[in-house]
Amino acid sequence: MPGRWKTAAVLGLLAAVSAWLLNLLAGGGSDGSGRLRHDPDHFMENFTTINMELDGRPKTILRAVHMAHYPDNNTTELVKPRLEVFRPDKTPVQVIAERGWVTADNEVILLSGNVTMWQDDHAGERLFEIVTSDVRILMDQEYAETDKPAVLKGRKTTLKATGVRAYLQESRLELLNEVYGKILQN
Repeated sequence: MPGRWKTAAVLGLLAAVSAWLLNLLAGGGSDGSGRLRHDPDHFMENFTTINMELDGRPKTILRAVHMAHYPDNNTTELVKPRLEVFRPDKTPVQVIAERGWVTADNEVILLSGNVTMWQDDHAGERLFEIVTSDVRILMDQEYAETDKPAVLKGRKTTLKATGVRAYLQESRLELLNEVYGKILQN
């Protein structure tokens, strides 16, 4: 009889250690499947980050009401992001959106919901404004695009299109499909 109790005690101890080890491995940031959970490791309210040129001038400023970083894929989610893209001798291009998502390498920003992009002149008058949704911004190339319907308003024009490409440094826009417009007369 004592041999059976020893075997049962050893098996029970092994089961307890195995359960503890399994729980330790599954619980440390995992969802139980062995994958990391998609939980933020940190967040900030009223977040601002500035990307600088080599000479110390700002290149871009990114702000958001709320920012959350996710370690499982090293991405960042933004609530009410606002991006300013600075260019030599020109006023900055402004972009606002309802939500945003930044890739792990900070190369791509995906803006979702209503997105507005505009530029004012040096006197504060609006040069152009684009209202659309779901915009992808390639930060290093200073390029933005959408394949969604967009409305572009200038001082004397209103254009509608499906799909826009914006080359921010060149101040150049391409309207891709179903383009029609209205030119206002003085």
